[in-house]
Amino acid sequence: MAIAQFNHLSEEEKNLLFSTPAMVTYLIGGADDDFDTKEEVQSTHLVRIRTSNGDPLLFDFYKHIEVNYFEQLDATVKKYENIPVAERTDLIVKELSRLNDILPTIDDLYARSLLKSLRSLAKAVAEASGGVFGFLEISYEEEHLMGLNMITYNP
Repeated sequence: MAIAQFNHLSEEEKNLLFSTPAMVTYLIGGADDDFDTKEEVQSTHLVRIRTSNGDPLLFDFYKHIEVNYFEQLDATVKKYENIPVAERTDLIVKELSRLNDILPTIDDLYARSLLKSLRSLAKAVAEASGGVFGFLEISYEEEHLMGLNMITYNP
């Protein structure tokens, strides 16, 4: 599926964009070194829902992601799972930081919508697991990452 906003991007840049939801999911879900089924299910559900609900600008993006999201997430987990959590976090943050070079090259409205959607995904994954009687749903480790502050795009 071709996404017009990405036509000028290299394959590597497109691959980074398309793998970002899986990386965000594992960054947040694994921040407390306990990536669990609830976080995986929540992210898969959100990717599926966003193919037809939410920001219409991103429907095609999420349709493309949904096709192999589970495999993408599984590959991301396998790539990083045997790395200590602090180092893993640093590696994923560094990878996501590369979006700072890509987002300014695509349509501004699209880039802002995508970043907002990714931050929403991060928050939903953080809220998916943990907590006691509705308190402490988001761990300290998840909370300081869920704003995706490593992505500094600001038109």
